[in-house]
Amino acid sequence: MTVPGTLNKFKRLKIKQRDPNERKNDFDMYMIPYTFEEVKIEADRCLGCGLCVPGCPARVNIPGYVRAIADGDRERGINILFKDLPLPQICGTVCTHRCEDACVFHNRGDAVAIRHIKRYIAENSDYTRDVNITKKADTGKRVAAIGAGPASLTIAYYLALNGVHVDIYEKHKVPGGMMTIGIPRYRLSMDFINKEVDFILSLGAEIKYGVEVGKDISFEDLMKQYDAVFIGAGNHNPRRTGTAGAEKTDRVMHAIEFLRRVALGEKVDVGEKVIVIGGGFTAMDAARTSLRLGAKKASIYYRRRFEDRPSAGTSNGEEEYEETVAEGIEFIWTVTPFEYVVENGKLKGMKYWKNEMVEQEGGGRAKPVPMKDQEYFVEADFIIEATGQTVDFSFLPEHLKEKLEMNWNNIKVDGNGMTSIEGVFAGGDAVNGTKDIISAVADGKRAAKGITKYLGL
Repeated sequence: MTVPGTLNKFKRLKIKQRDPNERKNDFDMYMIPYTFEEVKIEADRCLGCGLCVPGCPARVNIPGYVRAIADGDRERGINILFKDLPLPQICGTVCTHRCEDACVFHNRGDAVAIRHIKRYIAENSDYTRDVNITKKADTGKRVAAIGAGPASLTIAYYLALNGVHVDIYEKHKVPGGMMTIGIPRYRLSMDFINKEVDFILSLGAEIKYGVEVGKDISFEDLMKQYDAVFIGAGNHNPRRTGTAGAEKTDRVMHAIEFLRRVALGEKVDVGEKVIVIGGGFTAMDAARTSLRLGAKKASIYYRRRFEDRPSAGTSNGEEEYEETVAEGIEFIWTVTPFEYVVENGKLKGMKYWKNEMVEQEGGGRAKPVPMKDQEYFVEADFIIEATGQTVDFSFLPEHLKEKLEMNWNNIKVDGNGMTSIEGVFAGGDAVNGTKDIISAVADGKRAAKGITKYLGL
C-alpha cells in the first residue's frame, strides 16, 4: 500500500478491514485501527479550519484533538475530547461522523478520518491516568435517569463533576442501552462500552440494573425521591409491517428483538435463507448478523430505490453499504411484501409486489406504489423486519403523559433540556429524530447544564 505523504492532503489513508470472507463468520471487530505512524499521517492532513465542528452535534473541538495527535501528544488529545465527549472510544468506533461530511476535503478529495483518529486516541488512553478531572464536592443533590444509554451516561458524567449523584435505572442487566443491545459486537466491542461506563461510574454515578420504571418503581416515586428526573429511554418499541402470515409463525421477528437477543447471548436459529425488510443501518446490521449466525444467504428487500435508502449520500451510509455488499449480502430494491407464506406452522417464504416509484407534485421523495398485477415469491427460513422503532413511553402515568408536550413521537424540550413538566428533563432517542449516539451525547450535555442551573448550583 502506498502511504500518502504529508503534502498529499487530499488522499485519505484508509482504515484497514479484515477480509470479508473471514469476518462474516464471527463477531470479532472487523476494522483494524490505525497504528501510531498511520494516525499521525492522517491527522496531519487536517487544515484546522474548523468546518467540521458545526457538523458535530456535541460541538467537539475536532481540530484541537486532531492537531494534538499530529503532534504526537495523545494525552492532550484525550483531554480535549473529554471536555465535550465522555464516550470517545464508542463514538470513535460507531459514530455517524457527520463531521466528516462537513470536512473541507469531503467534496475535493477524501474527508479526514476524524472518527478513526478519535478511536486511536481513546483506545490508547487510560482514562483514570490520563484524563485530568476536577470534581466538585458532593452537593447532596440527587438525579434519577431512565435508561443507561448514551444520553443518561453523559448527564451522569457532567453532573458527577458538579457534585451531583445520578442513579440510572436500567431494565436490562447490561449498560449502554441501544449501544449494547442494538449494535452488533462486530461493530462495537463490549470492552469499549464497559471501559467508558466504568470510568463514568467511578466518578460516583450508579446503575440500578434490572429495574424497570413503571413496573418495579413508578415514575411518580422518582419525582418524589429525586431533585430532578432525566428521561433517556431508548428506541426499543418496534414498528411492524402488519404483513399477513406473521402471526402464524415465530420465524418472523423484528430487528430490534433479533439484535437484542443475539447481543444478550441467546441462540437464534436463522436457518440458511434470511430475508430482511428495510433499507437502513438496522437492516444491514440484521443481515450481517444473520451471516455470522450461520445463514448461507441474507438478502435485504427495500421498498424504495438505491438512491432513496436512508443515509444515502452520507459518508457513513456509503461505508456501511459497501461493507455489507462486500460480505455478500444482496439488495433488492422497490419491493412491498404482502404475505409471509406459512404452511403447517412452517415459514416457506415471502410473496411480494414490485413497486413503481411515482414522482410527487411539488417535489419531495418519490412514492413507492405496488404494481399488484406482478406477484413474486422468494423462499426464506427466517424473516426480519427492520422497519423502524419508537420510544415506549408506557412507564409514564396517563396524567403525566397529558402534561408532556410532544412533537410527533418526540418529547419537546426547551434550551435547557427540560420538558413541559418542571424538574423533568429528557434527551436522546426520546427527543431527537436522528437517533444516533453523538446526538444523544449532545442532548445529555445540554440537560446536564440545565439540571445544574435548575438545582441552583
